[in-house]
Parts: sequence; C-alpha cells; structure tokens
Amino acid sequence: MKLPVAILLIILLTNCNQSKPGPDEDYETISYLEIKIDSLGNLPKVPYIIDLKRNQKRLVVVGTLHSRDTNNQMFPEIEKIFTQLNPHVAINEGGQVSKIYTDKNTAITNNGELGFLKFLCDQQNIKMLNGDMPDAKEFDELVRFSSREKALLFFASERFVLPYTYFGTKENIESLYKSDFIEGYMAGCGIGLKPEEKHFSYYKSLYEKYFNIPFSIDSIDSDDFSPVRKTSEFCNIARKSKELRDKYLLKKIDGQLRQHDKVLVVFGGWHVLAIEPALKQIINRVE
Repeated sequence: MKLPVAILLIILLTNCNQSKPGPDEDYETISYLEIKIDSLGNLPKVPYIIDLKRNQKRLVVVGTLHSRDTNNQMFPEIEKIFTQLNPHVAINEGGQVSKIYTDKNTAITNNGELGFLKFLCDQQNIKMLNGDMPDAKEFDELVRFSSREKALLFFASERFVLPYTYFGTKENIESLYKSDFIEGYMAGCGIGLKPEEKHFSYYKSLYEKYFNIPFSIDSIDSDDFSPVRKTSEFCNIARKSKELRDKYLLKKIDGQLRQHDKVLVVFGGWHVLAIEPALKQIINRVE
C-alpha cells in the first residue's frame, strides 16, 4: 500500500537454504488471494509482527493498517518494538522523507506510520530507507504486463481516484486530477505521458472502455482494483503491482540485513503477510 505525495492520496501499499541467493533469485511468497485477512481486509492482529533471529542477526517486520489517528494503539506498540530492538537501520513504505518531526503527534497526523517511524529514527539518529519500488519502474513493468492504457487506468484509480472518493469533497476532481495526480504525482515520479493522456476526460474514456459503463465517482468500486479480489482484470494488475513491489522490498531487506545486525521494517500489513515465507528464507541464508 503506497502513500503518494498529494494530500488526497493518503492511503494510497520457508525452507532453510544456507546458500547465498543470487541477485535475481525468486523469493517464496503467498498469493494475495490467500493471505490471512478477513472480509474487510483486516489483519489477524494490528500491528502484525514478525520477529526473526539467527546468530547475531535480527529482523523485525511490522505490518500495519495505515492510520493517521494519534489515538490508534498501533503507534505505542511500534514505539515499544523500536525501543526494544534499537535497530541499526529502518525500512519504510511511502517514499523518501526528508522532513524532521519534533513531536510524534504531528508526525502521525501528517504522515501516519511513515511520519512516526521518521520521528523515532530521528530521535535515535538512525537511517530510514525507502523500501518502495520506484514508481516509474513499476509503471513500465505494468505496461509490459498488461498495456499502457490499463497501467494508466490502474495507477490513476488506485493512486488518485479511489483515495479521492474516501477523502475528497466530490468537487474539483478534474482540476485536482491535473494538479495532484498528473503534475504532482506522475510527473514527480518521472512518468512521462502524452498530452492527450493527461486529461481527466482520457481517464474517463479508459474507464468506460474497460468497464463498459460511464465513469461515476459515486459508483467506482475499490474491489475492482484490489489484489485480494477477482472482480475485474484490474485485480490481476493490482496483484502484479504488489508482487513487483514485494520483490523489490525483499531485495532491500536482504541487502540491509547483510550490512546490519538489526533491521526494522514497517510496511503495509498485506505486504507483510504475503512476504512472510521469504523473510524466513532471508534470515536463514544470511551469515
């Protein structure tokens, strides 16, 4: 689950083998259709914690449900984990953060668990690394997996339109699509678009083409773009998106665990459930 820069894009995210993995070796993961969540997408426990040790190495991965509620009890638990582990490096979801927060509530209100982790890292002068796959690379991979039209429709729906339906006023969507999504997010990620692809009318035409109904902000269904559903072909694209991002994250974790003895990862809970077998592979292979 990613946290794009625009204000409307809030939510939007084994067996032991002692040999070293090659750079392109596959990791064992669980299909998003099989991860252990309930019908509402809730985790077995929030936060969902995986704590793995081998010799002097320790890897703690914390799965979250994204929140900006300062009263959410997930945050004291994350702080407790951080304090007990005293990590050498932390890996986050949601992009690179340069801002320094001076109090935890502001960090949570502005950036949820991403801001909170940055606050904790700054307090202990610990480096925080972005574990997200570069968006431009993900987009290119999805184009190859499906098509340019489908990749753009998926990106726009998941990263702007659906978050807008949750938090927007249902006004000014066309101008915000241009300023926040096209000029802010897509251009900021280095994703080049043709002039005609930048208009909200183009998005609506793609939606109508692939769903056979006119676009409506009141009827767009998040299940149609969910990796844990099978309601449309875009669910397959959503799963591919998560698989690409998971593989990138696993390589990042693998590399950092070889460099550091104590690594903390705070990421969306669905991702964590999907990569749990691979995390055990990684800890068992590291020297």
